[in-house]
Amino acid sequence: MSRLNETILSANGLDYHYDDDNRVFSDLTFSVDKGAYYILSGPNGIGKSTLLKLIAGIAKPDKGSITVSAPRISYLSQLDADKRSSFALNVREIVSLGIKNRPFSFMKTIDWQKVDDWLAVFKLTDLKYRRLDELSGGQQQKARLAKCLITQPDLLLLDEPDTGIDESSREDIRNILSHLNKEHGMTIIVVSHHIEEYGEPCKKMLLSSSDLTEALE
Repeated sequence: MSRLNETILSANGLDYHYDDDNRVFSDLTFSVDKGAYYILSGPNGIGKSTLLKLIAGIAKPDKGSITVSAPRISYLSQLDADKRSSFALNVREIVSLGIKNRPFSFMKTIDWQKVDDWLAVFKLTDLKYRRLDELSGGQQQKARLAKCLITQPDLLLLDEPDTGIDESSREDIRNILSHLNKEHGMTIIVVSHHIEEYGEPCKKMLLSSSDLTEALE
């Protein structure tokens, strides 16, 4: 599973519950090797999105610990259809946020070149001056993913990047992720309801309230 046999992420004895005291995890322990590629599935409400937020540091466990040795982490939340129309920025500006966190903030020529390079990777060059809310769901998701990848993260966390988009866009995203893992050794964890569409090199994992186990084909 690992190229260098190094642990990039470890969780030990995680407990977490929502405000209504609905327990999500109980004594969850697992580790992820550097260079791993996980497709994470499990029943609705089991805590897949919550787990990504815990790893990213957005949420904190009630008990236990998470140790991440990745210098750079990128996290992509679910695409909220109700908020798609709220973005007034164009595609190029959105991707630039991955570098400076706000548009036109000390962007150098080399920075804009990085933006354009990633737009080309996701086949968005011809759309770079279009507003995000003018794009299809698949195109929006590609722009958001380009924003996450522009910093070349060591650990990439994606929450349902392939939900609500067309099959062609899903295939484009899968191919790019596979390339980043195979050729650049990027560690990737993806929450997806389309696990049957993912092949090598990813490993399909099932999440339960206390375990993370390899899914049976």
